[in-house]
Amino acid sequence: MSATEKLTVKEKIGYSLGDAASHIVFDSSVAILAYFYTDIYGLPPAVMGTMFLLVRLLDAITDPIMGAIADATSSRWGRFRPWLLAICGPFAVSCVLVYTIPSFSDSGKVVYAVAAYIFMTLMYTAINIPYCSLGAALTSDPRENLSLQSWRFAITPLGGALGTACILPLADYLYPQDRASGIQMAMAIFGVIGCLMFIICFATTKERVQPIKEENLNVVRDVKILFRNEQWRILSIYNFMMLVAVVIRGGAVVYYVNTVLRQGSTIISLFMLGGMIASMLGSALAQPLGSRFCKIKLSFWINLLNAGLGIVCFWLPVQYWLIPLVAHFLIQTVQGGNGALQWSMITDANNYGEWKTQRRITGMNVAANIFVIKLGVAVGGAILGWVLAGFEYKASAAVQSPQAVQGVVWLFTLIPSLFYLLTALAIKFYRLDEQVMNTVVTDLNNGKFARP
Repeated sequence: MSATEKLTVKEKIGYSLGDAASHIVFDSSVAILAYFYTDIYGLPPAVMGTMFLLVRLLDAITDPIMGAIADATSSRWGRFRPWLLAICGPFAVSCVLVYTIPSFSDSGKVVYAVAAYIFMTLMYTAINIPYCSLGAALTSDPRENLSLQSWRFAITPLGGALGTACILPLADYLYPQDRASGIQMAMAIFGVIGCLMFIICFATTKERVQPIKEENLNVVRDVKILFRNEQWRILSIYNFMMLVAVVIRGGAVVYYVNTVLRQGSTIISLFMLGGMIASMLGSALAQPLGSRFCKIKLSFWINLLNAGLGIVCFWLPVQYWLIPLVAHFLIQTVQGGNGALQWSMITDANNYGEWKTQRRITGMNVAANIFVIKLGVAVGGAILGWVLAGFEYKASAAVQSPQAVQGVVWLFTLIPSLFYLLTALAIKFYRLDEQVMNTVVTDLNNGKFARP
């Protein structure tokens, strides 16, 4: 089968389920984990935010190593698919451990939280980098890749819904008087579901795009090759800014509904579920819009619009929770289009890098992008914790001070708007439009490369 032939719907759905499994952890880390650590586990907000940042800095070491290992893997199943089977079990275990509260002293609980979070981060790295690399190995056709990513980000919110909208209601149902145990059991169930999703992803996909030439594992060499790709460097800034915005706003949802709207878990779940449905809608619109318009310009307007909507949210009345919910739905719909465009451009940058350097380092390329994305997650989580601490948010308080309420409002509205604006500015420097990529793919298929 040609690397540019159309993929079947079955393969697109199967591939997408892998990301749905990953997002059980990723989305819960964005939307629920900060609340769990401050209001249930008992960590001070500043400690929580600092932990998020410091632990994620380990990814600067582990991500490129995993990318290089994936690139050097050779098996009858390909370079990337075997890792889905090997890591899905430990990945599920990490989901449970990170939401476990041990009977330790306060300092012991901090040590355990750091250890469990590191383990979950390592397992996420070990399975998600091969998974994301797999997308670039299924097809090299830019339009077919955009279709694949649109399917992926339309189905991904199903996993995200488990890790966000469903986790608190299921926890309260399983253990009505013990939310901590309920969350732990809910994540155990979701971890098993995630395993099954990864197995289906493995069984329904096939690696077709092969490296031009095989070379021995050399992390330093591949990192140097990666940084020769100026489009990857631009895209890294874009990915970082966007994820900071997504994480700050996503992590603030629970605090906003609890503290500002004065609503409980039912309305929290409604916000989460509404956000997931909106993201699916936005992802479904990404393919037709991305096929009709330049995806670089489309991404610019998506992020600029989200910046504007966040500013509007700052002035919304909060006496009625339905108004902020509608605004939240609109923002998530617009943001939903970002995911498919983002990963389509990551694949384009990978192909461009091969065309420019004559070496295909898909695993390293994806690992570097995932590290930048996770760095955005870490910085966003750190900003969330530090702002809560700076505005004197008290996890044990039945009613927060006006100062704390104001801090939560800023986290839900103006602060992410600033980073969405920076994201829009960053993508203005990106140059891999459809015309350029058609030339790149044609040259690669004919064994041609950029002139030195």
